[in-house]
Amino acid sequence: MNTLFVYGTLRPNQANEHILAPLNGGWQKGYVHGVVHTLDWGPDIGLPAIVLDSNADQVEGLFFIHDQLDVHLQMLDEFEGLQYERVEVQGFDDNGQPIDAWVYIMKNLHD
Repeated sequence: MNTLFVYGTLRPNQANEHILAPLNGGWQKGYVHGVVHTLDWGPDIGLPAIVLDSNADQVEGLFFIHDQLDVHLQMLDEFEGLQYERVEVQGFDDNGQPIDAWVYIMKNLHD
């Protein structure tokens, strides 16, 4: 899979845009369904973290598209840290067309 849905600080003009910018991928507007929470503990306190829910409202964001995204996933996993988990999601572009992507969600540490 060569697409990552971003909804927080990895987007252009946000605090951590420098993580994806050097990869020179493409960007496409879109959304997934879920609820964005603000982390209230740990090293990422204050940052957004999504909980996916197909019955919830749309969370607007961007799809980052890179032909060799898989080469960079370990680096992204390490950057996101212990409070996030990378999972597959079906999102949608602005025309409602489905897009399969990776997304970093709030990790449930109580499992």
